Amino acid sequence: MRKTLLLTIALLFSVGVMAQDEEEITYIIDEHFDSATLPEGWTTMGPDGYESDNWSISNTDYSGGEANELRLNWSPQFSGMNCFVSPPVNLTGIQNVVLTLNHYFENYNSAYSTIGVATSSDLGYTWHSVWEKSYSQTGQYRVEERILSPDFGYEDVVFCIYFDGSSINFKNWYFDDFVVKIQEDLAVSLNNININERLGSGPLNVGFELQNMGSTAITNFEATYQIDNQEPVTETFSVYLTTFESNNLSFSNTETLLPGTYNITLSINTANGWELEDEYTHSLSKQFSIAIADTQRIPMIEHFSSSTCAPCVLINMLMHNLTEANPGKFTYVKYPVSWPGTGDPYFIQEAYDRVLYYNVSTAPLVFLDSEAQVSNQTAQPVTNSALMARYNTPAFADIRGAFNVDGNTINITVDVMSYIDLDNAKTYISINEKTTTGNVGSNGETEFHHITMKMLDEGEGFDTNIAAGEYQRFEYSFDMSETNVEEMNDLEVAVWLQDLDTKEIFNSHFLYEYDEHPYPAENLHFTQDSRLKISWEAPHDAQPTGYDLYVNNSLMLSNTTQTSFSVDASDFCLAEVVARYGDKTSVSAVKIHSSQFDTPQNLTATVGDGNIMLSWDATENATSYKLYRNGELIAETESTEYADTHNLVNNMEYCYNVSAVYDNYESASSEEVCVIYVGDGINEIENNFSISPNPAKDVVRLSTDNSQQSTVRIYNVMGMLVGMRLVTSETDEIEINVSDYNPGIYFFNIQTENGSVTKKIVVE
Repeated sequence: MRKTLLLTIALLFSVGVMAQDEEEITYIIDEHFDSATLPEGWTTMGPDGYESDNWSISNTDYSGGEANELRLNWSPQFSGMNCFVSPPVNLTGIQNVVLTLNHYFENYNSAYSTIGVATSSDLGYTWHSVWEKSYSQTGQYRVEERILSPDFGYEDVVFCIYFDGSSINFKNWYFDDFVVKIQEDLAVSLNNININERLGSGPLNVGFELQNMGSTAITNFEATYQIDNQEPVTETFSVYLTTFESNNLSFSNTETLLPGTYNITLSINTANGWELEDEYTHSLSKQFSIAIADTQRIPMIEHFSSSTCAPCVLINMLMHNLTEANPGKFTYVKYPVSWPGTGDPYFIQEAYDRVLYYNVSTAPLVFLDSEAQVSNQTAQPVTNSALMARYNTPAFADIRGAFNVDGNTINITVDVMSYIDLDNAKTYISINEKTTTGNVGSNGETEFHHITMKMLDEGEGFDTNIAAGEYQRFEYSFDMSETNVEEMNDLEVAVWLQDLDTKEIFNSHFLYEYDEHPYPAENLHFTQDSRLKISWEAPHDAQPTGYDLYVNNSLMLSNTTQTSFSVDASDFCLAEVVARYGDKTSVSAVKIHSSQFDTPQNLTATVGDGNIMLSWDATENATSYKLYRNGELIAETESTEYADTHNLVNNMEYCYNVSAVYDNYESASSEEVCVIYVGDGINEIENNFSISPNPAKDVVRLSTDNSQQSTVRIYNVMGMLVGMRLVTSETDEIEINVSDYNPGIYFFNIQTENGSVTKKIVVE
């Protein structure tokens, strides 16, 4: 068989040499393994000199290129040098050569395994290694080397990718984009545009990675970028890049983009003053999206395990040590599965649903933010660096909530808030027990952690479709008496937001335990004047202890009781308010102000017949308008006129603002316009009522000679109703006790069939 292989190589030599005599060589080897079978002309050679069955094409992209890719599998087991051999090439007169290769190593244990690239000019009898390296960590790697070999300069040279060692030490080794190329004097490669596919609002730095692929050092270059149809931006950079050296650089200017989706094209125009003619990539395009803002990510750990699984013991201990060392930096759910044997006694249907969702076929197996981690049953499945990498990756959705327990019933309230539009997301809610002992099986463990007892909605998740800047609330109660729960005072509730199809986890959080829900601030809005005023209101269902206000991602007010703040007017302002309840926080209320959103002008308010008529000028491209009265939102309309008839009180002053809505975004509110409401018929009944004493301390006497029934409503200076009395036609005078009222100004609104009148009184 070895003679047959060598004869095959010899025959290929003649074909390869003849083919390359026709034109000057640029690429010596340019193989991307795109076909479904091994590429034509390539051969394999095992340690014994025979053809090897360990090499195949895999429909994957682990190495970082595009599917397909070359795979070396450990089976059938071997020990020694196993090669994947190229067709022959003519290297006459060629010495200056570069090698690039992407590969992915899937380790089996902690032992080192060695791969390399070698050349031969004597039919594969003698190999000269031009690059070699040993690996012990599963991961993706890239090779970029200038290579030398005694075989260079010959007509009949073959290259090979080889493994040297025992195959029992690894599972698979994947290879792609195997390129051997003559190195040019001046050559650069634009490797990446360093803009995340999704990022928060604010100044955008356009960065990129440039690499010198030539033999001459790069000292300067010119680059240009363009976002959609905006004006291109060109800049000259001074650098010093030696051969294969790369550097991450950024344009000196910044862009401020509104939330949305954009396309950017970035090009390298010249290097060292010369136009580039090499075959490397000089221009890249990328699509990215801008969210309203971003927030802290809490990584989601989903762990499939069983008390009858022997390897699960070590993995449980390693994961417990990891989480104990990182409090507050994870959300955890452990699904007890039904294998091996009879499986875990606490197995539930929802765990099986997650098995199907992730296509899990083994335990233990741990997912971090929906990505399967190392499946080696003797290694740390989630490393501390992997957990911290996810923790430090911005999230674009947030989750807050709380639960409390009444007997065997758990009551849960959750707010899910998103900084991006969500239209295919699910909110999953898992009720876990922190520590269990009743599910002991056959693996020797006596206690288990974060065991899921119940997933609400039978584990199918709750549909979550919300626009950027909005939140969705879920309120549920569940009787835990028929679950495996051991102690109702040892529960935790894990919540995560996930794309149903892509499985992307947007964020996660444990709920506050045995506590009340932290309701968010309401009605956050801007008012445009000489300065930009940011205002918000307390939630109707709770009273926060304070608020945190962020402006353009900087903390401006911490735990303040204020509900407004003014900043210098600018072209762009991102305001975010978090309600605090002691050490607990709500989801954010968030708004963006931009000079691109025109504020309505010329707001007027006129008292009419039982109403206050409002009108203003239309703004271009506005989809609707929001009206605020005394700081509270009272209406949204597509018209530029509105009649306010809501609970108007005579002699009360009402102040209005109007803002324009542009799809999901709202302009600042207009300047305030105030008017005192005086209803029709007031002069006819004004003299029918009198109030004394005024000022008053204890009792107010209301006298009337009115022959009709009347209703008296008492409002404080903020317009809030604080009391109400009925005056019948038989009553000439009533007494109203005001001793419990706070000192200040109050308005007595007296409503009759013929109209109403308002009397002002001072309580001392």
